[in-house]
Amino acid sequence: MSAAQTRSNADAGLLQQLESAGSGGAPVQAWVRLKPKGPSQDAASPRETETSTQAVVKRVAQRVGQPAHSLKVLPNLGAFIVSGSPDFVRELIHQPEIESARSTNQPLTLIQPVESREVSLPRPSRRPARSAARRKRGPRR
Repeated sequence: MSAAQTRSNADAGLLQQLESAGSGGAPVQAWVRLKPKGPSQDAASPRETETSTQAVVKRVAQRVGQPAHSLKVLPNLGAFIVSGSPDFVRELIHQPEIESARSTNQPLTLIQPVESREVSLPRPSRRPARSAARRKRGPRR
């Protein structure tokens, strides 16, 4: 897979993490989505997700010479979260089963308001006074 194709299925945050980690750096964690088998599917089925994940992770571990540090399969989403060496994650991104890869370390940003203005709410109306007959109650038994 070419560098351009790698960039198309990996987000900028993950590519930046891989670049800053180098080849022997700290583990990199990624959220990886698998390609569905059929064009009418939104995500791989849970069974396909389990088998494809195990196969691709095993293949990458053999090619790189080191296993993933951790792996969490998300079968209903057709995805998995993997942590491994930068070399492991780089090789994983190149696999044909991978639809997209994203960094799990996303910056927290607030959505800026488009238009803000002060809002005044109407004051609540006063409750009508209760009648004197209702206020007086007989002795409790």
